[in-house]
Amino acid sequence: MKKSFSDFFPLPQFLEMSPAGLAISDSSVHLVELVKKRHGLVLGKFGTMKIPAGAIKEGYINDKDAVVSVLKSLKQKLSIESVSVSLPDEKAYLFTTKIPKSSGTDLRQAIEFRLEENVPLSEKDAVFDFAVMPNPADKDVLEVSVSVLPYKVSESYVDIVKLAGFEPMSLCLEAEALRRSVVPFGNLGTFMIVNVDENRTSLTITNRGVAQFNITVPSGGRAITAAIAKHLSVGIEEAVKIKEERGFVKNPSNVKLFVSVMDAVLPIKDEIGKLIMYWQTHKIFSNQNAGKIEKIILCGKDCNLVGFDDYISSSTKIPIEVANVWQNAFSYDDYVPNISFNDSLDYASAVGLALKHKL
Repeated sequence: MKKSFSDFFPLPQFLEMSPAGLAISDSSVHLVELVKKRHGLVLGKFGTMKIPAGAIKEGYINDKDAVVSVLKSLKQKLSIESVSVSLPDEKAYLFTTKIPKSSGTDLRQAIEFRLEENVPLSEKDAVFDFAVMPNPADKDVLEVSVSVLPYKVSESYVDIVKLAGFEPMSLCLEAEALRRSVVPFGNLGTFMIVNVDENRTSLTITNRGVAQFNITVPSGGRAITAAIAKHLSVGIEEAVKIKEERGFVKNPSNVKLFVSVMDAVLPIKDEIGKLIMYWQTHKIFSNQNAGKIEKIILCGKDCNLVGFDDYISSSTKIPIEVANVWQNAFSYDDYVPNISFNDSLDYASAVGLALKHKL
């Protein structure tokens, strides 16, 4: 039975090349290629396509044919072969464990022994990956961050990618891919990443260079659009235009509209507050080497709506910023990619996947 994400791909040496990043969500797929030039990395081919409603739901692939068709179209459009693929956070379990250095046990085997006491999956039904965290509080132990998924979920994503004609080179949780793109390389601080997709919003806490905790909120950009459409009695396309033009800054002329949009974003704001409280309480009672959340980093196009950051920060009192998804690839001082900053926010996961073999 395959145990590691990497075990899915016993690759021959000639395929050890840098893949493009293929991020798959329940609403869309994003594909981005980073190309190494003499002066550094630059943006290569990129593109996105919508996934039919219901074809993927809560991480499960319900309509394989529909998803494969979308992936085939994107592959044909961009002519990309090798990819690093995202896995759904909704079905993942993250935990940390401590392994005594003196145990003499193989690290992967030691983690395997601890799977069933930390996740509701039997050892034979699980696939996992792990990272040893730097700067342990106790120098006599290894502190390890572990990511676990049901084997069938991982297998289903590999299947659709292969059926579409791509050569999958690695798998990575979306939470970890986000960390790679939006947290400065080498920064071991504690951050919350808020990624707003169409149907959901993922909240990830990263600490000491790894994604350590993740939850998914079943509300995203579509809920904001629907609230505007309902309040103004307009179609979805018109509501999208209004959303992008006005945002949701409260002023005397749009109080009712502001309240409608605020109600759509409230579940996200509430879960952010709960997660901050949980993290701080967990840190105290678990005596773990975890830090206070230093910053909230926003990604996803809808997070850049006028007023979104102010609304989220109004109750958290934590510094907040919109992500620069390219910061670990190149500097705007040296190179400007041919994609708008706003559109790039939807490529955060794909960029992190493309960076996997470069950091």
